[in-house]
Parts: sequence; C-alpha cells; structure tokens
Amino acid sequence: MRFSRLLVAAALTAAPGGVAAAELDLERAVALALEHNPALLAVEETRRQVAGGVVEARADAFPQLAVVSSWGRSKSPALLNSPDFEDILEQFPAGSFSPSEQELSRAVIEVTQPIWTFGKVGAAVELARVVADAAEAQIATARLDTGLAAAEAYYAVLAAREGLATLESEREFRRGDLERIENLLEIGEATELERLRAVAALAEVEPEVARRQGQVTVAETQLRQVLALPAGEPLVLAAVERTMPALPEAATLVEGAFARRPELKDLALQEEVYRKRQRITGADGLPQIEFTGSWGREVREVENFGEPLYSAWSFGVGLRWELFDGGRRRGQIAQFESQRQQLAWRLEDLRSRVRLEIDQALSDLRTARARAAAAETSSAAASEAVRVARESYTQGVATQTDLLDAQSRAIAAEVLAINAFYDVRIQASRLARSQGQLPTASRDGSTER
Repeated sequence: MRFSRLLVAAALTAAPGGVAAAELDLERAVALALEHNPALLAVEETRRQVAGGVVEARADAFPQLAVVSSWGRSKSPALLNSPDFEDILEQFPAGSFSPSEQELSRAVIEVTQPIWTFGKVGAAVELARVVADAAEAQIATARLDTGLAAAEAYYAVLAAREGLATLESEREFRRGDLERIENLLEIGEATELERLRAVAALAEVEPEVARRQGQVTVAETQLRQVLALPAGEPLVLAAVERTMPALPEAATLVEGAFARRPELKDLALQEEVYRKRQRITGADGLPQIEFTGSWGREVREVENFGEPLYSAWSFGVGLRWELFDGGRRRGQIAQFESQRQQLAWRLEDLRSRVRLEIDQALSDLRTARARAAAAETSSAAASEAVRVARESYTQGVATQTDLLDAQSRAIAAEVLAINAFYDVRIQASRLARSQGQLPTASRDGSTER
C-alpha cells in the first residue's frame, strides 16, 4: 500500500530508545564485518601461523649453534677386565692397581651446517611459501562468505522493518476506521455489525504485527552477530534505492569467476603442496652431507677451565645415505601422488560446480527480478482496489466486507513486494559471491526500475 512508504523512512532512521547511532549502508556494514567478525578473524590469524612455518623451514638452511655443557663422575673397572691386564701387572711386580673415581666437566660450542641435501631444504622453504599462499586463498574465501552473510543480514533487517512498518500503518488505519464507525454508530449512521467487523479487522492484524516484530528482533540480532556489534546496539540502516541490478552475460561471469575464485586457487596450491612433499621425501633417500664442529674445554677439575691446555675442538664433514628403508619412502611418495591426483580431480569438479553455481545464481536473480516486478504491479493494483472499494463503500455501492477484503489483499501484496525487492538484492549478492566478489560489487551497473 503506497501510504505505508511514508512511514518506512522514519522507521529506518530512528534508533531504538532515541539513542544516536551512525547510519550504516551496505558498504559500511560489509566493512565492519570484514574488520570485526570473530569467525573471520580466527581464519585470518592463520597468517601468523604459516609465517612461522616459513621461518621454521628456512632455518634448516642456516648454521645451527648450540652450547653443550656436561659434568660427570664415574668409576669403571674396564681395565681390570681386560684379558691383557695380567701381562701389564707382570711388568710392575710391586705395583697395585685399583680403579678410582674420576670427574669430567665439559663445555663446548657445537655448530652444524648442511652442505648438500639434494634440494630438500630448498623444497621445504618452497613448501612453506606455498602453504602460506594457500592460507591467503582460504582467508579470501572466508572474507567472501563473511561479506555475503553481512549483506544477507543487512537486507533481512530492512525487509523485516519495512514489512513491520506496513502492518503497523495498516493497524493504525484500521484503528481509525473503528473510531469512525463508532462515531457514526452514535448518530445512527452505522450499524453494530459494521462496528463488530471493524473490531475483528483490527484484531486480525495484531498477530501479524507481533510476528513481524519478532522477525525484526531476530534479524537485528543476526546482523549484530555478523558485524560483531554489542547486543542492543542501535542499528540505523540507510534506505536502499528502488533499483534493479543489471543482468550480466553468463559467459563473462564464468571467465571472471575462474580468475577470481579463491577456492580454485586454494586447491591448485594444495596440489602443489603434495608435489613439494614428494620432492622432500625423495631427497631423504639421497646422500646428505653436513659439516659439524665444536670448540670448548674438557677438564677433570673445574678450576682448570681457564687453562688453554684443556682446550678441546673438532670438526668434520659427514655423509649419510639411507640405502634401504624397507620401501617406506616409496610408500609415502605413492600416498602423496594419490592425494595430489585427488586434488586435481577435485579442482576439475570445482570448476564445473562454479559454472553451475553461476548459472543457478543468474537464474535465481532473473526469477527474483521478475517476481519483484510482478509483486510491485500487484501491490499497485491492490492499493488502487482499496481506493476504489473505499469510495464505493462511502457511496453505498460496496459493502464493508468488500472494503476489508481489499485492504487484506493490499497488505499481503505490499509485504510480498517488499520481500521480493530485497530478495532481488540478496540474489544479486549471491551472484557476486559466485564470481568471487564481495556483495557491494553487485550494485555496479544497476538500472532504474
């Protein structure tokens, strides 16, 4: 009903309780969600995790330094148990030998440095970087989902508020009708039956008002949750212009989606991860050459640590080559190859599903536009029917029942038109998501209704 539109603007710009609040449009709502939504922040926190993984992987290419210190006390009869001990005793007829306790303190600096790993360290660094890129793709996916959730919640609040405003205006109108009939009844120009019908008509709209009030409360709570706003935070939402988003060509949508969808990039990077893991595992079966060295002091008495005489040092180059491991590496490489192939098939399947998703989203938007246009026409016709029915009722040509029926149909048509309009906006946001774009992009190229 057209008169209800006059009340909508006030309903959308007045904060509950008279509390001043900043006005939110769609762009601001999406920006708040992307900045404060806790579920998205949890995903974005993986950046620090994967950055630490890159540092960890790169550390294997640098020298490893360690300070090693030890102290020990021992007593060993090993010499007494030697088969040559009796021969030693014969050389010292008057000698007596018994094992004694001894202490040994050691403090050295040890260094190890990989010299040749057949690309294992380099592949590990590359793997960490690929994982970091995959994490960024997953974050981008989460941002798109959060932006869409913000848009859907934003439009749901607007639709619920406008529907409530329509029903509240109709309730006030019917209350005025009841007062008018009661006044006419007092002077004998109306009947008790007309008064009872007016009472019933007013009572019929009350449950719908209560239901719509509940919808507004739920929709506002959901929007606050997506935007990470405190409970009870006033929501002042900007009114949306009555425009229809344009219908783009499906072919260009698919091409753009393949270039932008982070889910596709994520699967491609995960496939590369398994290639790197295959390379790392294969390098474990090749010669590994490493430099090791140490320098420090080894003394029997602690006070001798400062004496250069007790200096101890060593260095060397070692080679380790695992020639046979029972087929463990071969099995691991086979598993990685299978997982990589699975991802390749999943990537191909996702590309097909993206095409289907775009076709479905485009079809839903086209249907929503047609439904909104039809609902607007129906609402205009129903509003005009109310005007005609009221004039006919005033002239005595139509009955009060005819007028009440026309009013009921007009309310239903107006609410349907409101829901249909915001469904167009929601479907446009979903189409933008299917292309790998935030819902604010769906507003580009809008056409006037």
